[in-house]
Amino acid sequence: MFDVWLSAVPIFFTVENLLVVVIGLLIGITIGAIPGLNVPMIVALLLPLTFYMNPVTGLCLLMGVYKGGTYGGSISAILLNTPGAPAAAVTGIDGYPLALQGRSGKALRASIYGSVAGEFVADIVLITLAAQIAQVALRFGPTEKFSLVLFALVTIGVVSSRHKLKGIGAGLLGIFFYTIGIEPVSAATRFTFGIFPLIGGVPFLPMLIGLFAVSEFFVHIETKSLAGRSDSVVPVSTRREDNYVSWAELRAGARTIIRSTGIGIGIGALPGSGSAISAFVSYGAAKNASKDPDTFGEGSLDGVFAAETANNAAVGGALIPLLTLGIPGDAITAILLGVFLVHGIVPGPELFTTSAHIIYPVFVGLIVANVLHYFIASLGLRLFTRVIQMSRALLFPAVIVLCLAGAYSVNSSIFDVYVMLFFGVLGYLMKKFDFPVAPLLMGYILGSLLEKSLVQALIIGRGSFLPFVTRPISLVFLLLTGFFVVWSVVGQKRRTNAGPR
Repeated sequence: MFDVWLSAVPIFFTVENLLVVVIGLLIGITIGAIPGLNVPMIVALLLPLTFYMNPVTGLCLLMGVYKGGTYGGSISAILLNTPGAPAAAVTGIDGYPLALQGRSGKALRASIYGSVAGEFVADIVLITLAAQIAQVALRFGPTEKFSLVLFALVTIGVVSSRHKLKGIGAGLLGIFFYTIGIEPVSAATRFTFGIFPLIGGVPFLPMLIGLFAVSEFFVHIETKSLAGRSDSVVPVSTRREDNYVSWAELRAGARTIIRSTGIGIGIGALPGSGSAISAFVSYGAAKNASKDPDTFGEGSLDGVFAAETANNAAVGGALIPLLTLGIPGDAITAILLGVFLVHGIVPGPELFTTSAHIIYPVFVGLIVANVLHYFIASLGLRLFTRVIQMSRALLFPAVIVLCLAGAYSVNSSIFDVYVMLFFGVLGYLMKKFDFPVAPLLMGYILGSLLEKSLVQALIIGRGSFLPFVTRPISLVFLLLTGFFVVWSVVGQKRRTNAGPR
């Protein structure tokens, strides 16, 4: 193992790799800070660029965007009370009141400290335990994989929307889109509707860009925000104590940071949860544990620590099921899975032996990205606060041009552009009627593993479904799936019956 790390360090430490990490962080922080733009969208747009890079460089670029974008949403949440990312909505609960008090600098730096601490510990846990988890995963056969994917899809559906059936429905729709094309066992075509280009299946990248980028453009057209410009101004104090987090405040928030890191890693590792849920759970835990819970919502530094630490720790947590089991934890890791597959790398239990020369340099890149994240975020606060006030009338047309170029460039096919537009309209309609988009993407990505595992298990069991409940690991995941559905439905009914307080 030590030899692997010794060889990984020089592989990563090249000018090219360091440069793409810096560029990825800058892009991620900037995009994350702009309300209306999102990290999955920019990761999807950058995906074609990674085709021309070596795997380590391409993955380091997207990892930098992932980390920077998860943090960047807190900037607009604190300064404008307009979160750049869903998870940052929790940061704004206390961050914006702090800004109104003239202590925006303190809130922004607290978000940096929490973000870097959470992602650093999460990456250490990922690096330390991922190989061990992979050894356990080697015991997974077709029945276990089917039950695990079923559990992942159900959890993605029920936790990604307030309306559980809508989340599950979106996941089923994603599975349907996967089934279009050639059936893997018999090689028969299905659901192509006579359209010849669909024989190869729905193209992944155009679908991705349409769902996350084009749909946002349509949403902003409807809300007439293309010509909008944020004029929100918050007072800025010149006192040092209002612009920096003191050692006493940092020590007082250490317990919150530690607790939130654990919550972020645990929830992030659960497929379909993501950083937003981690932030909400962590914030609630911090408020319940506080000696002065009434300060939460009024400008509590612990509230900022809790939200930002958890949502960034969820980044490392989401990478655990991706690398060890090949199951993405959220929309961004679903895109990263596509990057792995494009480069011929199959995430799963054998990743750490067959692709050690790639994955361990990427691990080195994660740690380096954390250090660079701290310095870039600290040095760029003034710049980022100006960028988020850019007119969307200029920003979104440029994004659409990039979308068209990205969809067309993969296969040089106008059909892919039509696919992108179709999914852009579909994504817009889903958002308009409160259907979550992420389960659709997850269903499409995991549909292949779900179908292949089911077919293999039935062939091995000679058509019997009995092995799904007689094999212990498979049975555990099936029981967890049932428990999770019942628990979420009961919890939803209790919240409904309780009503607003």
